[in-house]
Amino acid sequence: MKNPDLNHCTDEQLAARAEGDSEAMYVLIARYTKWIRWKASQMSGAIEADDLAQEGFLGLLSAVAGYDANRNVKFSTYAAACITNSMRSVLRTSHRIPMPVGDTSDPVFETEDTAAQPDSIVMQREEWTAFWQDLIRQLSPTEYQVCMMFMGGAAYASIAEELHISVKTVDNALQRARRKLRQRTV
Repeated sequence: MKNPDLNHCTDEQLAARAEGDSEAMYVLIARYTKWIRWKASQMSGAIEADDLAQEGFLGLLSAVAGYDANRNVKFSTYAAACITNSMRSVLRTSHRIPMPVGDTSDPVFETEDTAAQPDSIVMQREEWTAFWQDLIRQLSPTEYQVCMMFMGGAAYASIAEELHISVKTVDNALQRARRKLRQRTV
């Protein structure tokens, strides 16, 4: 990582920088990866945990795109809601399973294992950073723009109009981005 000072930033500071600073995004992703995977394993059933985790990562991107610090809400709270809602949305639309019933007092953020050696923690963070840098580099500019707008809550038609592309192109870009994420997480 080029900027080690980012590790000392709050989630709110990182979220404010993440859309224009890929390193800030990577730090946020690394911070939330363990919690997203845990949440996906808790909600999995007929849909595999890896597929739910993929949707959780898209929910995190949505949280970054839609976060407004002026609303006086912690980023971790907002991100947890976006991540969980993204996973629940997939579960609802699967038509194969009922909505999961669970404890709504889940921790917003699960801390890292303090028994782990510092060097292994640093190595893990570096590996995740490299993983996400590689993934984002694999997205075309259109795929990246469409994903960010979609995660920000824009409808297909709005995205198509703003980017001057067809609705079908928007759908195709999102499908390609999901496939790329799925290939990287398997």
